[in-house]
Amino acid sequence: MNLHDLDWPYIRQYTVRPVACAGVAVVALCAALWIHGDHKQLFDELNANHDAVHEDHNALVYQRRLVDRYYRRYQRFYELGFIGRESRLDWVETMRTTSAKLNLPRISYSIEPQLGVVAPVSSLLSGDNIQIRVSNLQLEMGLLHEIDLLRFFDVLQSQAPGLIKVDTCEIASMGGTVRGAGEANLTATCEVQIFSVLTSDVPREPI
Repeated sequence: MNLHDLDWPYIRQYTVRPVACAGVAVVALCAALWIHGDHKQLFDELNANHDAVHEDHNALVYQRRLVDRYYRRYQRFYELGFIGRESRLDWVETMRTTSAKLNLPRISYSIEPQLGVVAPVSSLLSGDNIQIRVSNLQLEMGLLHEIDLLRFFDVLQSQAPGLIKVDTCEIASMGGTVRGAGEANLTATCEVQIFSVLTSDVPREPI
């Protein structure tokens, strides 16, 4: 049997269609694989975008909770004058009125220029938006009793703007001589630090 004995018309009749179908199937398979790869890439991009949006949403929710949690405390500090520029006139007036209210025999003071303070705890979120400043206050008072010193600082902290920290206080007696009414029996020499915080919404002056 040779090639001339084959019935080529019969063979073509029954092989062309399967071969054509196979070719179409191959083309369809290649197209399906290409479309699948393209859609898989699109799916991966959308999935990555979804994850990024989800992370941003979680970060936003966390920051909102922080705002809700600390806003009242911030507002309280702002009302106390701890947040904002230092007002030395208010400090001077408060010390004078407090001294008069407590009937202190005398008071003298000096406030040094403000200095920058390195925060004990740093925050990645704050950056340069927050600055802590301190002024050193040298205070000398005449007292009738030791309790006058505590009363003075209680009134000072509640009425003066900012936050104070008493570093040292030395109390000395004026001696054993008899003194008249209203004269100092004791002297107190104190070193006090006045703290204030400047945020990004507060105009700043160079120090």
